[in-house]
Amino acid sequence: MGWRTLVVNKHSKLTYKNNHLIFKSIDQTEMIHLSEIDLLLCETSDITITTALMYKLIDSGSSIIFCDNKRLPNSSLVPFYGRHDSSLQIQRQINWNEEAKAKVWTEIIRQKIFNQGIYLSYHGFEEKSNAIMNLLAELEDFDPSNREGHAARIFFNTLYGNDFSRETGNSVNVGLDYGYTLIMSMFAREIVKCGCLTQMGLKHSNQFNDFNLASDIMEPFRIIVDEIVYEYSESEFPIIRRQLFELFNQTYKYNNQEMYLTNIISDYVKKVIQYLNEERKELPRFGI
Repeated sequence: MGWRTLVVNKHSKLTYKNNHLIFKSIDQTEMIHLSEIDLLLCETSDITITTALMYKLIDSGSSIIFCDNKRLPNSSLVPFYGRHDSSLQIQRQINWNEEAKAKVWTEIIRQKIFNQGIYLSYHGFEEKSNAIMNLLAELEDFDPSNREGHAARIFFNTLYGNDFSRETGNSVNVGLDYGYTLIMSMFAREIVKCGCLTQMGLKHSNQFNDFNLASDIMEPFRIIVDEIVYEYSESEFPIIRRQLFELFNQTYKYNNQEMYLTNIISDYVKKVIQYLNEERKELPRFGI
């Protein structure tokens, strides 16, 4: 698995030669070995990329994300099959026990809400942190009373004020959406590597969302995007975007170790799916 996030943001041509990505622009030529590349982010539509390179990157396990004319992620490449027995794993996925799905989804949301409460406490919002923790105590399977939504409202309104809405097109929301999309693409890749379909979620079932399962499993990891965006919330979006690239260069505590995010996500997804396959008895945890 690679370790570099490669961002291409100017007129250029990307080709393949001898296990290397060849980057060519008007004034620059670089060669990067495919084994180093974890994520290729094409930030502009003014890029020519060969099918040979796309195939080799996907084959080596790299993620490729394309952005629109506003430099916002809008699509990614995901292979059809992530391992040799994908058909068997897809059949298992179809037959996942509903009670197990409810337990997994609810535990994942529990981790998300807990992270929000801890983050508010860390920044001195003790009263609001306690309010979120009280909601956590009321969480039921598949959250019929929408404790998750109430916690999110407390969380964002505490950080950005009562007039803040996730529907507004400001730099904070654009930054949050940008970061969440980057993380979701990593989850989608790992889900496919485990032989599952990203379209079939645990609770998410939007017929227009190809990444329902990734949307379900990634929830506790949103907090690391929230941290960066809040820290730079007074800045313009280009600065926030630049800081979000550090997601993949920093290490985070997981299983009592300092690990890179890519490795954490890989392990987390694998263990969640193993639990749903009844191959392990404990769910993984990710917290700040």
